[in-house]
Amino acid sequence: MLEENNTLSLFYRLIPIIGISGVFLYILSLSLPAGLNIAVVFASISGVLVAVSGYVNRFNLKLPLVLPIAIFVILSFLSILISIYPPSSLSLTLPLIPAILIYFLIVELFNVKHIRLLYLAFSIVAIVISLTVLLAFFQSTKNSPSVWITAAKHPLLVVPNDLIFISLIAPLSASLVYQKPRSLISIVAIISILLSVSVIIIFKSRGALLTLLFSVICVAGLLWPRNLKAFAILTVLLILLVSLVIAVDVMRDYALFNKFARFKSGIDGRSSIWLITWHMFLDAPILGHGIHTFWLLLKTYSEAINVPVRGMSWAHNLYVETLAEQGIVGFTSLIAVLLNSLWVSWKTTKAQLQDVRILSVGALAAMLGFCLGAISEITFIRYWCVTMFFSLLAIISVLSFLGKSQS
Repeated sequence: MLEENNTLSLFYRLIPIIGISGVFLYILSLSLPAGLNIAVVFASISGVLVAVSGYVNRFNLKLPLVLPIAIFVILSFLSILISIYPPSSLSLTLPLIPAILIYFLIVELFNVKHIRLLYLAFSIVAIVISLTVLLAFFQSTKNSPSVWITAAKHPLLVVPNDLIFISLIAPLSASLVYQKPRSLISIVAIISILLSVSVIIIFKSRGALLTLLFSVICVAGLLWPRNLKAFAILTVLLILLVSLVIAVDVMRDYALFNKFARFKSGIDGRSSIWLITWHMFLDAPILGHGIHTFWLLLKTYSEAINVPVRGMSWAHNLYVETLAEQGIVGFTSLIAVLLNSLWVSWKTTKAQLQDVRILSVGALAAMLGFCLGAISEITFIRYWCVTMFFSLLAIISVLSFLGKSQS
């Protein structure tokens, strides 16, 4: 009996380790999706194990962001019920489940050290993804970013603008550089940022470049000027990034600059899609047509209002897409989550504990970058988008909790 109790006690003590390991395995698997399914299963089992074991000590509705996120998730799944085609809505909404479990595990189990290591894990993911697509670029004989993305055979990347994913990792890496500028972690973070910038320029992704520069500038601005030495290093890094942007683009015959010169044509194309999406919203303003149904309705509405567009699966604007698919109810829920996350992370940047403050700046800048990217590209039908969104929300929640509990 005593031996059995000791075994159970050991297993109980291992539960947090299993949960934390599940998160890191899941995040790192984003760089090499061949093992993503295994990581999803392990992370899911870890989340359920922690939830049913009675180990839950921190997670409750009073924790920052938990209530608005719970409402957002419930409304997302309820939207399947009113969908014009529930099977499609359900299949595209399923990635929410592992993302929610990752959110739960981070909020329940992580401390400041774990968050720092999570930022490092994301930096490693950005490095591996950058090297993967760079390899496809060097092996290709064609001059087309879309062809290079396809050749990379990375299931998280469908179009060049999916490189916004690594753009959102950059502010997390930048906060690591600021926190311990002379450490090995900082070196990895710098490599991650420089590789991300190089890839984004080569693949001519305007959205990804704007998101990266905007979010890294936010980090620099939010940290000004608490640690002059660290800030000087971050400023040098920012100057290096801009110089790298110019240098690589010059070597690429100003390909990215020329694409920005055609910015108006890009906006004109997206505005047609947004107009169609707006008409979808007007026909179902309260609850929408059902989550992830935009692609099913695009052709019908395009013909109805005589606005020709090429076929695509998302609206290139998360906000109008949510309005069309989930109506005012779903849109209000999304905005509530975003605004609450920005407000909570902003308050946490004032925390007394320096590590919490710096890491929170990275999370706030990444979320600001997410909000910017959502204007022209981000969509929840992308696996990386759902994962990044809920990971950032979890980081913001747990840093807020740790900032208050250790102040």
